[in-house]
Amino acid sequence: VRRVTVRVPATTANMGPGYDCLGMALDLWNELTVEHATTFSITIQGEGADSLPRDENNFVVKGVFMAYEIAQKPIPSLSFYCRNEIPFGSGLGSSSAGIVSGLLAGFALAGYVLENGYSRKLLQLATSIEGHVDNVAPCIYGGMQIGFCTEDGWSSADVPVPSSTLRCIVFTPFSATSTKEARRLLQPTISREDAVFNISRAALLVRSMITQNFSLLSLGTQDRLHQPARGADSVMPALFPIINAAQEAGAYGAFLSGAGSSILALAPGLTDEAAIHSSSDCVHEVVATAVCACAERYGIDGRIFITRPSQLGAHIARLDHFPQDTEQQLIANARIEYVSTRRSNIDEAVTFEEAVMQGLAPDGGLYVPKEVPFISPECLLRWKGMSFPELAAAVTRMYIPEAEISTTALEDLMRRSYSRFSSAHITPLVKINPQTSNSEMEPVYLLEQFHGPTCAFKDVALQFVGNLFEFFLTRKNSQIKSPYCRQEISVLGATSGDTGSAAIEGLRGKQDVEVFILHPQGRVAPIQEAQMTSVLDDNVHNVAVEGAFDDCQSMVKELFEDTDFRRKYNLAAVNSINWARILAQIVYYFYMYFRWIEHEDVPLKTELHVIVPTGNFGNILASFYAKRMGLPLGKLIAATNKNDILYRFLRHHDYSARPVEPSLAWLYYTAPAMDIVVPSNFERFLYFVMDEDPSQTKDLMMQIKQRGAIDLGDHKEKCYKIVDHFFRAGRASDLDITVSLKPPHLCTVFNMHLHSCRVIRKEDTLLREVPASNFVCLATAHPSKFDGIPTSPNLPPTTPPQLVGLLEKPKRCFQIGHNTKELKVLIADTLLPRKKDVLVCDRMSEESSSLS
Repeated sequence: VRRVTVRVPATTANMGPGYDCLGMALDLWNELTVEHATTFSITIQGEGADSLPRDENNFVVKGVFMAYEIAQKPIPSLSFYCRNEIPFGSGLGSSSAGIVSGLLAGFALAGYVLENGYSRKLLQLATSIEGHVDNVAPCIYGGMQIGFCTEDGWSSADVPVPSSTLRCIVFTPFSATSTKEARRLLQPTISREDAVFNISRAALLVRSMITQNFSLLSLGTQDRLHQPARGADSVMPALFPIINAAQEAGAYGAFLSGAGSSILALAPGLTDEAAIHSSSDCVHEVVATAVCACAERYGIDGRIFITRPSQLGAHIARLDHFPQDTEQQLIANARIEYVSTRRSNIDEAVTFEEAVMQGLAPDGGLYVPKEVPFISPECLLRWKGMSFPELAAAVTRMYIPEAEISTTALEDLMRRSYSRFSSAHITPLVKINPQTSNSEMEPVYLLEQFHGPTCAFKDVALQFVGNLFEFFLTRKNSQIKSPYCRQEISVLGATSGDTGSAAIEGLRGKQDVEVFILHPQGRVAPIQEAQMTSVLDDNVHNVAVEGAFDDCQSMVKELFEDTDFRRKYNLAAVNSINWARILAQIVYYFYMYFRWIEHEDVPLKTELHVIVPTGNFGNILASFYAKRMGLPLGKLIAATNKNDILYRFLRHHDYSARPVEPSLAWLYYTAPAMDIVVPSNFERFLYFVMDEDPSQTKDLMMQIKQRGAIDLGDHKEKCYKIVDHFFRAGRASDLDITVSLKPPHLCTVFNMHLHSCRVIRKEDTLLREVPASNFVCLATAHPSKFDGIPTSPNLPPTTPPQLVGLLEKPKRCFQIGHNTKELKVLIADTLLPRKKDVLVCDRMSEESSSLS
């Protein structure tokens, strides 16, 4: 077994009178995935992420290691991934869940076959670690359990619980309770009267569950053994008032869950659809409201869970074996490295994490994968039926070794990255028909890339990049004991429109991350500017720069090339100079192609041509990598506006920079998002064209910097053959755009893509005979983001809710000139408090060194 996923339920113990022997499983789950890895690591998401140990002291690790010892197998290097819903230290069985999940996962990985009574063996082992059986038994078996001990060890008896007619209202204070400390409160002996009282109440509790006579629960959940001590005024003064409030609101009974601090009430559950009931019929909601109100009166902050008993206990949810076919073995064992396009040492390489966290290489080059994987037709067929997040994990796996990010962690990164998109397809493919009688226009496909949080294609990459930064920082900081020594990054980026808001949305509020986004003052669409400057999170800093986007981008590159400044403030890149941006964008070309062959019902090998609006050469570069990987794409067609350096190079082999001219832009009326004459990602393509020779690539980039043009010399003929093999290009002047938007030619913004496709096919003899349905145009941003585009009120798209009212929101933004020194001062002053903490950390390290 290569990987195992185990699910375990939360549990409530004691249930009032059943101290250390009664417990019940709840429909609240922790999920543990353990897999073979190159190095030990443990990732915790959800409950306990900030407090649970990330070493051998974690209960899940203890459980797995114990299982290997029992199986008499050497413990391999393993990666642990915990997705926790059970609050830690709150009396809901989090420690039992950790122990049981670890044991169950360990036995599966070790290939240890337990006898038929394996669950009893599991019960003995888990209870020996936990010390008491009341949480362990329901965690393993589900339902309600009576735990007891005999000469043969621990056992459990099942009590039937009607999960459909009971609701469990759990109030969990934010302050955790130590089980050990809670046990110290109890007296070593109790009176005979109290013993008889608890025996009778426990019997009533069991009787009420068996007969479903829940009126007995108000008595059956009473206790004199542990709750009086734990509910004392000096310990939990709100315990009994909350219990009384719950019962007065309609709960059958209520009690302290385990050693606390959670309090659980049992209430009636609806047996049919909640929608047909009034709020007064939903007793569990009334009880929850009463419990919260009572807790508030006592000044206790907490949260409410409304759940039900779970009949299901711990179980294996997924087993993955080591791959058998050669291709998957090669993927699993691949050595994946990244190199700079300008490196002086040909053998110098970095890891994926280093490439992502550095962004720009120290020598000023861009990171590229040392090798581009080729995907076989058989693998493409396997990928064809995947959802977008599943496909994203599969494609990026080709470029990310498992030693750096486990498969489980990568799949979770993708699930979270695409959870906020309004379409389940993330980038849906739609077929559009001309809204005109013009017979020259045929239907064409459109890839809608505006369903993310900021309504632009940049969301696809930057939601992933934000989570990737967080993943690497969390893992690194989990190994650091002093809070003063945490690693933090300063993300620096430039935007011509959509990158800024997408980057901010992907990084806002994230711990250990500060975000500085530069945009050209007065040269982004008003709604784009508002999307950025209306975000008032403390870690977000917008900077308006006098000048064009190229000026902003050059300032960013200058700071990255300043080694001392870069190291001091731990700069990280969010522009498409960061390889992770390109990597994430490769995915939607695969997903687009799979949907297209389904729509057209054509074979997998059929070529599809793509038309990509591009300014910085990032989006179309991703299609270039997809084609190199074996995706059957035809021509990659760059669509530019009158700032047409890419058009001139790809169409006429002329790369000579000209001053930026403000334009209406292709697709974006009054939006200069494509007004770029120095496309930074072009360097990655030049590196490929120059046979991946970093020295020649560096020379070409120096030519561009010094005179704004390149001379390919003796390589000219060969290089232009490569260019013509992959690319075509189209250009639209301001007049072209204006005309295409006016009736009678077109009456919706989407039909601009029909016009674009028609013009490009007409001008290119090789593409002229290709059916329009074999083209896909990329719609990179929602039309509502831009002023001046005429649309019909009767036709989509309507304005997305996240764009409504943005212009009226309060805003915050710094303003500076086109001056790198001014930018340095701004960053330094903003981060001054953080750097003081770093100095404390450095001082602590020096003192530690001198003592040793």
